[in-house]
Amino acid sequence: MRSGEEHVAQRETTGIRRTLVSSPRLRLLERLQQESPQTAPRLAQAVDLHHNTVREHLDRLVDDGLVTRTTEHRTVRGRPQVLYSASRGLDGASERARAQTGRAIALGRAYRQAFPPSLDRGATDADDAADAQLDVLEDYLDRCGFEPCVDRAALEIRLTCPFGALRSEFADSLCTVDRTVVCSVVARVEGPLDVTGITPAADAGTCVLRMVRRD
Repeated sequence: MRSGEEHVAQRETTGIRRTLVSSPRLRLLERLQQESPQTAPRLAQAVDLHHNTVREHLDRLVDDGLVTRTTEHRTVRGRPQVLYSASRGLDGASERARAQTGRAIALGRAYRQAFPPSLDRGATDADDAADAQLDVLEDYLDRCGFEPCVDRAALEIRLTCPFGALRSEFADSLCTVDRTVVCSVVARVEGPLDVTGITPAADAGTCVLRMVRRD
């Protein structure tokens, strides 16, 4: 991958991580997860922040694909309101997403060619597609600071939460974002794997992401 493409891919994950290490933005995201759509003035009142500050935070959330922005459709006279909603997933067709996906698949393929499994029973097209899905997901999670430990046989990934002290206050919101993002990242590559859930592990600050392979 060219250096420019790699830089574009890097911006996606570092941007989201930096966006989410902000208590005000997490409070806004939490509100939108509870009820969408909402206007900026209503959100400002709910989180007790100036509406200009709220709009700046919302712009950041929109830029990183965590919130969507639409214009109200009005049937009466008056200026339409701008409405914000919690995103249902990241845009897999964006330049950043395509750059990251292509890079992860290429690196994963190169690694398996350099270090083939000791027992090679012949990979099917479905196996290759599943590997590509895991490559893209592992790369994304690593860039986001989750320190993923992948068990490809069990289709499990052990994660370490990168959000520190914010985890205790915004656990539900962060986990909702994690699940939404993970599902959309896996869907960037057509393959047989689906995410079934993310559950807390015995160790504090860690969880296990589980997947299933469709027949």
